[in-house]
Amino acid sequence: MRIEDLGKRALFLIPSVKVYNRKYSKTRQNVARTIHNFLTDTFCGYTCASGNIFGFFAAEENQYDELREFRVAFKEDEARTKVPQLQEFLAKICEDIGEECIYLECGEDAMLVYP
Repeated sequence: MRIEDLGKRALFLIPSVKVYNRKYSKTRQNVARTIHNFLTDTFCGYTCASGNIFGFFAAEENQYDELREFRVAFKEDEARTKVPQLQEFLAKICEDIGEECIYLECGEDAMLVYP
């Protein structure tokens, strides 16, 4: 038997409709392609889950979204740059698609990333 340690894990959630429809992108970019390129370049791969993933969010009025879940695994270098790179990327995506924030989990930590 062989086991390979993949290191830490991170996952984030983005509304499905905003991942696959360019009309939600202020720059009219293909958000799915942008996410794909960043995750494969930075983390050498990812998994994406769809289906019955939804969330309710408390705001001025309660909000509901159907979500796409992206997961990566990574080994952190001594400079610990992977999580900040992911946070910066998500902040840019958040701004581009007009979301208030994006939910991100890194290991056991959960956070909201704002533009």
